[in-house]
This record gives sequence, C-alpha cells and structure tokens, in this order.
Amino acid sequence: MAELETVAVKLQSGVEVQVDSWTNTAAENPLVIVAPGTATDDWNEFASLLTPSHAPVLAHVSSALELLHFIWEIGEPVALLSQGDVAAGWVSDLVASSPAAATSITICDGEISADQIKGMHAISTLILRGRQGQLLTHEAAVAMYESSRHSTLAEPENCGDFPAKDTADAAASAVNWFLAGSGRGDNEFSEAEPIDPKS
Repeated sequence: MAELETVAVKLQSGVEVQVDSWTNTAAENPLVIVAPGTATDDWNEFASLLTPSHAPVLAHVSSALELLHFIWEIGEPVALLSQGDVAAGWVSDLVASSPAAATSITICDGEISADQIKGMHAISTLILRGRQGQLLTHEAAVAMYESSRHSTLAEPENCGDFPAKDTADAAASAVNWFLAGSGRGDNEFSEAEPIDPKS
C-alpha cells in the first residue's frame, strides 16, 4: 500500500498549494492528478493500484497557471490526469501554452471541445469515461477521440462519472496500460499489453 504524505508547496507566484502524494518506491515518474472538488480519500484506492513507475500526486491547484507553476516546482515534465470539465479545461490550456510541461494527459469525464483540441500541441491522450457515466456522453467522448491525433478511448463497464473512485481497479488498469505505452511510437503503443496493477 502506498503511503500518503500531505505538504504545502510554495509556488514562484507566492501561492501555497496543498499537495497529497502517494509514494511506494524511490524512483518514480510524477502523475499529477488535477481534480477540483474531490477529496484525497476519493483517490486512495486508485493510487494504490498504479504501477510503481508512476508516483500519483493530487495537486490542489485553482487554475492552469497554478498547475504550470507546480510543474515548474517539480522540475520535469509530468503525466497529467484530470477529473471533470474544469480540470480538463486547465489541462488543455496548459498543453496549448506549454507543450513541454506534460508527457501525456488523461481526461476523465471531462470534455474538451474540437476547437480546444486544435489549439493543443500533439500529445498522447487517454480519454477515460465510465460506460454508465452521464456527465460525459459516449458521443462526446468519441468526438474527442476522433479530434485528437494521438488518443485512446477507454470506457470501463459498470462505472459511472468518476472511474478512479467508482471502479478504481478498472481505471488504474487503463491508466497503467496507457502510461506504459505513452511516449512510444504509434505502432509500439497499439501493440502494448495491458498491465495488471496488482502484479
């Protein structure tokens, strides 16, 4: 089980941001979770199921600019996971303005318009939507998938509007599989095998 640590990080702007970090090994790549309105407890099970290669961090930021400043504090590009429309907007703004800040993005139950996608730099993208979810329709998820050049769509069964909370094992499996393939060439990614987070 990953240990949880909560710290306050002072950004270059002078703003302090609360950060909840789950760690389980010394050598991990950051996976920054952006999810306004959610609690740390909502992410505990999901965080414990991620492969040790990625260290999940819940950053309590309030804008795309704060997110960028937080990534600067980390000092390296990060994988981003957003939950909901507000977070998806911040992540898309970040990728449009600062493409080197993120290695990949996961959009959970948030919608990014075709115009926003056109303004973003090319990036490996996972669109994660619970099949029984109602906040993001299947049609909207497919439209995002078709508009994004380097995207994958995952819709776990028996899952509502918050995959990481509703079905943490299915959401973590999808994210683990995606993170194992992002950064590779398109052919290698399409041939990647799903990763069992429990192994």
